[in-house]
Amino acid sequence: MNNYDTRYCETKNIRRQSKSLAEERLSFMDGKRLGDLDIAIEGGATLRKVRRIIEKRVSQKYWKSAGAKDARTNYSRHVTKRHLTNQMKNIYGYVPTGFVYCCAA
Repeated sequence: MNNYDTRYCETKNIRRQSKSLAEERLSFMDGKRLGDLDIAIEGGATLRKVRRIIEKRVSQKYWKSAGAKDARTNYSRHVTKRHLTNQMKNIYGYVPTGFVYCCAA
């Protein structure tokens, strides 16, 4: 199998990080694991918190490896968004589309 046969979200380093993220415990859900949550059923506030947690961990990992040499470029933002999407795919099987930020009237 060559490199073109595998999808990016299936590479070893992305899978390893997805597994460690899924094992992370959430204090606001009484110690429930991140991977055990069903974000399709949970409310919008929980979905936003989970997305922010994953986004934070992905960004931390990226900037730890990239360092200051990359500076903050559009490419760096693109890479972190791509990693976030891949983590959501690996943990939950899909990426939720759209987040509701306003309360219902």
